[in-house]
Amino acid sequence: MGTGCSGSDSPGDSSPKGPVSMEFWGWAPGYDKITAQWNAAHPDIKVTFKQIPSGAKGGYDQMTNAITAGKAPCLAQVAYSDIPSMLVKNALMDITPYASGDTGTYLDWAVAASSAGGKVYGIPVDTGPMALYYRIDLFKKFGIARPPTTWEEYAADAAAVHKADPSVAFGTAPQDAYDMSALTWQTGKSWFGTSGGSWKVAIDNPGTQQVATYWQGLKDRKLVMNNGNAWDPTFNKASEAGKVMTFVNASWAAAGIKGDLKDLAGKWAVAPMPTWASGDKASANSGGSATSVLTGCKTPEQAEQFAAFLSGDKEAIGTGITVGGLYPASKAGLDHPLLSQGDPYFGGQKIYDVFKQSAANTPSTWVAGPTFGQIEADYTDAIGKGGYAQATTVVQQKTIDKIKSLGLSVSGN
Repeated sequence: MGTGCSGSDSPGDSSPKGPVSMEFWGWAPGYDKITAQWNAAHPDIKVTFKQIPSGAKGGYDQMTNAITAGKAPCLAQVAYSDIPSMLVKNALMDITPYASGDTGTYLDWAVAASSAGGKVYGIPVDTGPMALYYRIDLFKKFGIARPPTTWEEYAADAAAVHKADPSVAFGTAPQDAYDMSALTWQTGKSWFGTSGGSWKVAIDNPGTQQVATYWQGLKDRKLVMNNGNAWDPTFNKASEAGKVMTFVNASWAAAGIKGDLKDLAGKWAVAPMPTWASGDKASANSGGSATSVLTGCKTPEQAEQFAAFLSGDKEAIGTGITVGGLYPASKAGLDHPLLSQGDPYFGGQKIYDVFKQSAANTPSTWVAGPTFGQIEADYTDAIGKGGYAQATTVVQQKTIDKIKSLGLSVSGN
């Protein structure tokens, strides 16, 4: 593992003598500052950060093109959902020899999401525990005493609001694969599995169909608005007009709402994501990424050391929380002092208490598949053309076809 392309008897065989320089490509806010912190403390291992578009918006293409050209950076930000597809492209290095001592310090499911076949392909940085964002003032206006704890209560509250004022939407409808996957994750069902070297595709499973039926019902009754949230101009306009009361999304959405809806400070709060059964605590995750070492890196041991610093150093974690709104995947990071402070925008509420509970109750059953980019494009398109149930069936078959076209084995479908 000493070089990017060949193995050696000892992980340290090819350790360079003298100073090391590496590039790190990513898009998360705060990564430039964390890189500067690393450089100040590690003068012999210099890392240069390069801001690139998010993976889904061209970042991954830049990485794979650079690998092909022999000009790839050593380090790169890769979302958990995209690690399998990057592995299919042979873009990631196995860093198990260097990372095995660090993996126990991160949330188990995040380590699993950064690994494949018992090998480590990234150091988990952050997660996206799901929650319910809601308007305190509008709940009071419509006589709703507390945020709904179950999806049944959510639907009942939505119906009551619609009856009182049809121009006000209770929440927002799922728009794409990110929304549908997070909502399905909560049910304990996974879209993928592996068996004997083959992929099992199960996007059209009972959990997804439960989600599809539920949200289609709310959408058909016009109880939720048909667009996104927190960073969507339509949502922002509706929020400013008092026409939308909630949205379900990840911890990182707090930064979006604080940035886009500054005038609504003190009017938003955060509650646990509603559950399917009363008393259940199951939540879900949306987003989060790892720091991976790209194929061709000549200094993978030092690259892993930087990745571990970015994810595990207390000062680095603090920068990630403060600048980027990152919710740490590090177990120790979950006890960072910054996460116990009240947030002035949310009326002083300790919103990270909600996210911590969500992260602890995220099922470990989720398996990411090798073609998430295709799934995202196909789901968004299919939802726009028909209902959620039909879209789910369409995406199931398109995903099987796509995986087969990559020369990978698909079983049991």
